[in-house]
Amino acid sequence: MDLGQLAQTKTLGALRIVQEMEREFKSARDLDARFDDAGPDRNLGLLLLSGAWWPASIGSRSKGAQHLERSVELAPDYPENHLCLLEAYLKWDDRKNVRRELKIVEELLPKARKVSPARPGAQSWADWDKRWKKIREKVKKVISWFCG
Repeated sequence: MDLGQLAQTKTLGALRIVQEMEREFKSARDLDARFDDAGPDRNLGLLLLSGAWWPASIGSRSKGAQHLERSVELAPDYPENHLCLLEAYLKWDDRKNVRRELKIVEELLPKARKVSPARPGAQSWADWDKRWKKIREKVKKVISWFCG
């Protein structure tokens, strides 16, 4: 993740750093795909979705989605995985998958908070709550736009 911060300060040299990040995430996944609640696949998915597209960089919507979906499969009870996937579906206007993930996250967040309120930590819960609120507001706007 530190490499990501470094890549943001570069222009032409960023591609090498991004490629190194991809290798490191793949190595972590090969060692233990479930590490950090499927963190290697989650991070690979986010990297591939946020990067510039081929041929300029490694970015790929389909590969990014595959990694985010795999993170959900490997660690289905970890809210971060579902939130990342839901945000990607919203960005792509994938309504079918948005509806499915909305239901899952709506049920998952309260359960996860009851099971382990201290894990992964107050900072993560604050971030998740903020993102969840933003997602619901965006969905509400889209619904009112179509219905109104």
